[in-house]
Amino acid sequence: MATTKELIAVVLDVGPSMNQAPPGTATSLQMALNAITMVLQRKIFSESKDEVALILFGTPNTANNLADDESYQNITVARPLGAVDFDLLQYVQNDIQPSNLSADFVDAVVVAMDHLNNESRGKKFGGMRLIMFTDLGGEFGDDQLDDIVASMKASSVQFNVIGPDLDDDDGDGDGTAAGPSTANGHVKEKTPQQKAGEALVKYFITELDGECYSFREALPALSFFQSRNVRPTAWKGSLEIGSGLQVPVAGYVRVVEQKPPSFKTCYARDMDAEFTSTVSYHLNDEASTEIQTGDLVKGHRYGNTLVPFSEDDLANMKLKTEKCFKVLGFTKAEHIKRSHYLGPNVMSVVADKDDEAAAVAFSSFANALYETNMVAIVKRVTRAKSNAKIGFLSPHIKSGYESFFYNELPFMEDVRQFTFGSLPIKPDCVTNKKHEPSKEQLSIVDDLITSMDLTHGEAEEALKPKLTFNPYLQRLYQCLQHRVLNPDDPLPELSPIIADYMKPPKEVFTRCEEHLDKMQKIFKLQEVVKKKEEQTGQSVFKDGGDAPPAKKPKIDDDLGGGMADLTKVKVQEVGTVTPVEDFKAIISLKEEDRFEEACKQMQKRIVQLVMDSFGTQFYPKAMDCVKAFRQEAIKNSEPNLFNNFLTEFKTTLTEKNRENFWDQIVKENLSLIDRGECDESSVSKDAASKFLEKVEKEESEPSMQEDADDLVAMM
Repeated sequence: MATTKELIAVVLDVGPSMNQAPPGTATSLQMALNAITMVLQRKIFSESKDEVALILFGTPNTANNLADDESYQNITVARPLGAVDFDLLQYVQNDIQPSNLSADFVDAVVVAMDHLNNESRGKKFGGMRLIMFTDLGGEFGDDQLDDIVASMKASSVQFNVIGPDLDDDDGDGDGTAAGPSTANGHVKEKTPQQKAGEALVKYFITELDGECYSFREALPALSFFQSRNVRPTAWKGSLEIGSGLQVPVAGYVRVVEQKPPSFKTCYARDMDAEFTSTVSYHLNDEASTEIQTGDLVKGHRYGNTLVPFSEDDLANMKLKTEKCFKVLGFTKAEHIKRSHYLGPNVMSVVADKDDEAAAVAFSSFANALYETNMVAIVKRVTRAKSNAKIGFLSPHIKSGYESFFYNELPFMEDVRQFTFGSLPIKPDCVTNKKHEPSKEQLSIVDDLITSMDLTHGEAEEALKPKLTFNPYLQRLYQCLQHRVLNPDDPLPELSPIIADYMKPPKEVFTRCEEHLDKMQKIFKLQEVVKKKEEQTGQSVFKDGGDAPPAKKPKIDDDLGGGMADLTKVKVQEVGTVTPVEDFKAIISLKEEDRFEEACKQMQKRIVQLVMDSFGTQFYPKAMDCVKAFRQEAIKNSEPNLFNNFLTEFKTTLTEKNRENFWDQIVKENLSLIDRGECDESSVSKDAASKFLEKVEKEESEPSMQEDADDLVAMM
């Protein structure tokens, strides 16, 4: 297995030019030390296996393997290549001091390369990197540059420089450019020595395909701690398509919530002391009788009763499943609601890398779904005896690879049904007409959304997930690092960079400020002021000083009710006495959603009232029920419940010779709920109008037996 460990040489300039800055601004050396500190903090908190060496140039002393009486002077290997620890972090923060001597940065690069090559022998690593921090203010030699570059290419060393701002144009007419301290608002003229150094650095970067960052660019990026990089472990299985096709695949977790590091319990007075924890169980009695673990059994609550389940019961209760990844069917991508994406992570599924035939079948399957805009509904069992999950595979095709994204889908028990009133977004929608927004209001909201577009202009998209760090974790890492290095000091203030990260981007806020001001004028909000209590003689001449006034008995304006209110109980079923009131009482319950149940009960009551009616005696009450049912179905965006009932009810009325009640429905124009009344309906206006047309019933000659039966019924 290939290793990802990296060998890094940090080369730092401590010469005199790095310690020059106007009063009140940070020097280049201070910013370089901050950047190195952040690099080391990232390595520590990500539990990286990378090894780091620290080379200083411009030091009073010389300590390196290449030094002689004339060459490679004032260059010190301050820390040989090794794992990053807090000793190195403390050395960088507290022990590095500026000097008055300059050293050749090209020689420092050669010393760093020599150290990396010597220390890397016998080690397994994925690559080498050289990071140099300098303002290029010291003298340097340009001998044997081609040999140095060739050696670095042969070792596959990645070359990075932090300090000079190479993007500045020196030929703009004023001869000035932003130096390393631009981040502090200080701009100074570059010296001829720095310009010559920049030309040489550009040569290195061009030849080695390296990168250069100014302190202004590097500090914000390095201010964020990175979490531990974990090598992904593949979930391997076979994608079953039908009964005869199995494609070997591997799944990798693509997105998962990063949990904060756990805290371990320790003894505050002696951090090195070892201790163990014990668990015991006791009865809830006066003696707190201890119970042995062997006498305990798990139980599930069923109402007020605890039902015991032994270990054997629990084992037998589990579903007997086998590992599988099976396609159940296909559907259009737009049929998968975004609110139904479930699961703790998103998995990227690819073909098994060692199976060429699987790769061909996988590619054909992915491209077919991509071209038809379809997704595959699959059943997934991660391992034998584990719970079965249902999910979907959506194709993800790029120029360099093809894969599926797997997301879990909810079962019926996982979906929570909520009913919300909606604004009328169509001209023919009659619900909530009084809340319809004006054209001006819609326009200003459109302008606000456009101004807050994170992809506005040609700049890179703001707040990209892969570039957006979790501020909670960053704050936690900041406090941990401070507590290790300063155990007795209070925790530091929140880093300004992290604080700014939790605010809208300045460019976005500037663009939308104008539209926000307009919204405040168009969408007027009125403060509801609580009415002051009327001052009475009792309140003026009350006894007891500052004592609170005695509570007045609550008197309702409506004095009706009497014993009926006292004996009123919670409605559980739609009755025949006050069916409309019962129906509305059940659907208004806040603690549970019983709308569908109440609709079924209302349907039964409507049929019962019509069929049990002597003549037209109960027709008015039944008609009120139909109206209430239809109104609430529109209000709760459930038109199918009413439409399906009315369709079946029309047939029932014809079969039971109750066409006279249907005539009243037609007279009241209580047809099916169409799309103009509710967006969820699938019935057009024309279909709703035709539905009220009376269906002629075929007449047949009554038989003698039917006449006799009718006569008996009349008698």
